[in-house]
Order: sequence, then C-alpha cells, then structure tokens
Amino acid sequence: MEQIRAIITRRGFRMAENNRKQAFIPQGAIPIENPKGTAPGFIVEGPDWVTITLPGVPSEMEFLLRTAVIPYLRKRFNLDRQIIQYRVLRACGLGESAIGLQIQDLMRESKNPTVGTLASVGDIKIRITAKAYAPEEADQLLERMEEEIRRRLGILIYGVDDETLQENTMRYLENRNLTLSVAEVFTNGLISQKLGGTGSPAFVQGIVLPSEISQRRFLNIPGAEFDPYRKDLQKLTDSLAQRVKQDTGTDLGLSSCGRISEEQIRGEFRIKVCHSLATDVGIEYQEQDLGGEPQNVRERSSIIAIDSLRKYLLKVISSK
Repeated sequence: MEQIRAIITRRGFRMAENNRKQAFIPQGAIPIENPKGTAPGFIVEGPDWVTITLPGVPSEMEFLLRTAVIPYLRKRFNLDRQIIQYRVLRACGLGESAIGLQIQDLMRESKNPTVGTLASVGDIKIRITAKAYAPEEADQLLERMEEEIRRRLGILIYGVDDETLQENTMRYLENRNLTLSVAEVFTNGLISQKLGGTGSPAFVQGIVLPSEISQRRFLNIPGAEFDPYRKDLQKLTDSLAQRVKQDTGTDLGLSSCGRISEEQIRGEFRIKVCHSLATDVGIEYQEQDLGGEPQNVRERSSIIAIDSLRKYLLKVISSK
C-alpha cells in the first residue's frame, strides 16, 4: 500500500479509494514489486506449477517479465540459462484431427522439442518448441523435428512461421513466369482479396459473379440455353475458368462455385463447393462437400481453391 501511495504522490495525484484495491494480493502469494506503476504483480506457487499475474499495461508487463518473472522461472524450475525457440509449420488440405493422427506420437511422446497443433478456418499450425543452452542447439532440434513432420505430411505443409498460403502460391507463379485470373461465384471475392493483397503482378484480374444474370452475361449465354449450366455445377465452373482465362489473356484461369445441398440445424448447411483451373493443356477440377455456416464455408472454399492452385504448380515444377 505504501509503495502505491508513494508512486501516486510522486506523480502529483491524490490517492483514490479504488487505488487501495490494487494493494490486495492472494494470501500466501509472492508479491512482484512494480516500480513503473501502481498495479503490483504476484506469484502463486503449486507443487509443480506456478501462476503469475502481471499488470496489463504493456510497458509494465514487459519490464516485470524481464526483470522479475524470467529470473524467478529460471530458479524455480532449474532452467539455468536455457533458451526457448519455436517454429510454426503451416498446413492445409486436411483437418486438425486428420493431421494430428499422422503426428500424434510426436505430440504425445516428444519432450524436447515438443509438438502441438492449433487450428483456424482452413489452416492448421504445427508448433515445434525446443529448449537448449545455445541458439544453434535449439535450431538443430527444430530442424530435425521439422524434417520428420515434413516427411510425414509432404505437400500438406505450405509454409513456415508467418508465411501465408497466398504469398507462397503467388511466388510459385512468379518463379514460373505465369499469370492468373479468377472468376468467383460462391466465394464472393475472397480469393481475389487474398491474392490481390500479396501485391504480386502474377495476379492479373478477379471478377465476382454472384447472380445467374451476371454469369450468363459473362459467358455470353442466352437465358434459354443456360439450363445445362444451372443443372451441372462442373460444367459451369469449368466454363467460367476457361472464359476468364481467355478474356484476360492469362496463363491460368481459376473459378469457384458452390451450391447449398442440404439445410441443417442451427444455421449450418451442407454445401457442395467446386473449383476449376483452366490451363493450356486442359482443366483441373475438384469438388468437396463442406458443412457449416455459409460464411465459414466460403472462407474454407477460398483457401481450398488457392491450395489447389499451389498443388498444381508443385506438380508442374516436379514434372520438369
């Protein structure tokens, strides 16, 4: 309490009643004095764990972390001068559980480095954490584990740390001197937004065709002749990919379509999503049935479309 009062007085303020609350910490806790602010930190110890509470002001938190918390942790857990380094492998093409099955023994049994997964929409992060006495030693631990995970997951891994799927895919296009255009029906411009955000000159143009009228006009098909395209989602998706490639003069044309096939409970749906990639030698087509809220499915569909482009480019590169 006296430390808090002294800081407030030194700064020219008057002590308020709610400042008194900051002086309370749990009984038996170890206080962490905070010379930079009025909120102290504290440590609650267990037999093989600790809970550390710090102020939320970033400058105060960082100062106490560096000067009090890290020295305490080193002593409490006999860490000596070990360092902790981590690496994140990013993957898509399978869900978290499916990827987890392929590396479950590494997650369960490996002690140093440790392996864990974190999922987001359409994207899986595999985090490898290593402890060592020198950065070089930690790097070696990380590299050996990364090599083993890549051996198991192969092309499912698209990047490391902060690399994004769209940036790496655009880099493959640039390295092959290829250009791309996109026509989107179901994804409402999400693919173009992701690719355009990279700033890559390989992405030439994106067009959004949300209605049947816009699709017919883009394909230059009269209404009476559109029935086959309406009934056959692959025919529509293939035609859009070919047309956007032709109209823009790009090397590749990518299209995305979707259709809600079955309504489910609580706003979730079964949605058939289709992607076509028009190339100089033909069309690469794929379709999937996805479930969930439409907006989440659109996000997943946009990622699947970009990932299908990435895998096609890897196939082209490996065949050369």
